[in-house]
Amino acid sequence: MNRQQARRPRAPIVAAGWLAALTLLLAAYAVVVLEPLGSGATQDFFGRWAYDAIVLGAAAAVLVRGIRSRVERGAWISLGAGLLLWALGQTYYSVVLYYASPAPFPSPADIGFLLFYPAAYIGLVLLLHSRSARDKFAWMDGVIGALAIAAVVAALIFPPVLEALGGSNFGVAVSLAYPCADLVLIGLVAGALSSSGWRGQGPWLAIAAAFTLFGISDVVYLSVGGQSTEALNLASIGWPLAFLFLAAVAWLPVSASEPAGHAESRSIAPPIVLATAVIGLLAASSFVEVGLAAVGLGVASLLVVLARLARTFSFNKRILAGTRHEAVTDSLTGLPNRRSLIADLNHPPEGRSVLALFDLNGFKAYNDSFGHTAGDDLLQRLGDSLGAAAAPWGRAYRLGGDEFCVLASTERVKSDAVVSAAQAALSEHGPGFSISASCGVVRLPAEAQTPTEALRLADRRMYMEKGQRADSALSQARNVLLGLLREREPELDRHDNGVTQFASEIGQALRLDAEELDVLVRAAEMHDIGKVAIPDEILHKASPLSDAEQELMRKHTEIGERVLYAAPALRAVGKIVRSTHEHWDGSGYPDGLAGDAIPLGSRIVLICDAYCAMVGDRPYGERLTELEAVTELRRGAGIQFDPSLVELFVERVLKPRRAEGSESANLER
Repeated sequence: MNRQQARRPRAPIVAAGWLAALTLLLAAYAVVVLEPLGSGATQDFFGRWAYDAIVLGAAAAVLVRGIRSRVERGAWISLGAGLLLWALGQTYYSVVLYYASPAPFPSPADIGFLLFYPAAYIGLVLLLHSRSARDKFAWMDGVIGALAIAAVVAALIFPPVLEALGGSNFGVAVSLAYPCADLVLIGLVAGALSSSGWRGQGPWLAIAAAFTLFGISDVVYLSVGGQSTEALNLASIGWPLAFLFLAAVAWLPVSASEPAGHAESRSIAPPIVLATAVIGLLAASSFVEVGLAAVGLGVASLLVVLARLARTFSFNKRILAGTRHEAVTDSLTGLPNRRSLIADLNHPPEGRSVLALFDLNGFKAYNDSFGHTAGDDLLQRLGDSLGAAAAPWGRAYRLGGDEFCVLASTERVKSDAVVSAAQAALSEHGPGFSISASCGVVRLPAEAQTPTEALRLADRRMYMEKGQRADSALSQARNVLLGLLREREPELDRHDNGVTQFASEIGQALRLDAEELDVLVRAAEMHDIGKVAIPDEILHKASPLSDAEQELMRKHTEIGERVLYAAPALRAVGKIVRSTHEHWDGSGYPDGLAGDAIPLGSRIVLICDAYCAMVGDRPYGERLTELEAVTELRRGAGIQFDPSLVELFVERVLKPRRAEGSESANLER
């Protein structure tokens, strides 16, 4: 730390001592002037040299603050220069005109006095620019405050000043220049307060108090002239006291002067309050004389208030439009979001359309490998590509995370072409990564009537397709369970393969959609998974089971459901597995369901399981021929089996398998 840096922290202390000394000197001056003490020499000393020392000392304090300041140097140097010009005018008066009787007016001293104002204006504008909250309305609030305050002050001070003025036209003009300049000065400070939000503005309030005191001193001096010595003495105290206020504010820490309000918290209340005051002033002008200047300033203030309200309305409309846009737009990709999709689904394209829901494959691995920033960049690229791909037929959406969607008209293009283009847009490959998209497609309005129904169906189909991938959680869970079954009971695995094939053919004959068919096939694959918990001596027992053994065997469907329920993607499969031993007449287990209350998939698996068991090797009986098995199925139709499904199985599955042969012909009723 160099010597200059070491001295800097002491500067405010030195300034505080300097201002305290000047304040004490002003107090002594006030005592001498208000309560005449001492000899004529004492009066002359305080009236001339002590007074000049006070105003010059205050100007010096502000100038030094400006020179030392980095952020507000221009503002405080300009204000300090204004104070110095005023002090030099006072010094000229003390040296040259103090004993003149009468003193000439105007005089060269008035040049210094009047030059104070432009310098002060510049300093205030620079200070306002540095300290006030800057936003779209700050300058308008400042103008409103300046005009309104100026109107009120003009109504108060112009009538007595004009009444007291006399002399030459030039002298009257110079005399009027003071209150006019004071009006602008006070208006500027009022505007600064208004544009700064009127909160936390201690320094601005002190500046306002200083300039208000300064203006009052001018008005008192001009209005009473030489008629009141006491009033003149009070005015002579007001000027240096205002200077000391400004000097004290100059040395306050900048952080203490910063505004507490922010642009976003700006209120329309201050302009409204000021406009109300001006309206009251204009109303009063019908009963009392307020002067043309006050009326003109008041009207100008109201016009600016109207302009402020118009601009506020326009600004709020733009904010509302921006908020609405943000509410229906994804912030990362710029695509419409889920809210926008719901709105569009409520008013879909005319005619046929397709809703395609996409979920990225490989995105989590990409994020883990390259980081979230790279993941966001990838989503942006894919979003841009999807938006361009969907544009000819409809719109693309991002629903959140790695889910995207397309809603497009299919009047001029096939839905498969839309889906293929979208999947291509959502694909990207590179060293160490491969991104693709699983898809769930719903054709509107044929397959769904409401947005909720459409999204639910598309979501189910998308996750069904995603689950069919070899690396999906559903496929991995399925492979683990089937591997366990294969290791535990190879014969059950071979039996279940036959059940699976038959169930798939029945499902296709029934024209089940892809999702329902997938759940049915998986249920057929794993309908015996609960038997892994059954002891071998019961599972392979050649003789009939005891009641206790039979009861334990009947638990395998519930066990199978619990095993499958552990994998969320297989819970729908578990519900079918649970009911695969329910009978059409309600005599089955575990819940005693009957008829259509039994899930369709469970009824299909029961028929296929029974047929495969009858035509396969059984530890408790001889295998049956196909004809015998069909006969047994038909015998149990309406009791154990769904009669319509039995006939569909025989006519649409078994017969096509044996289109030729005598035994196939015997499958007829």
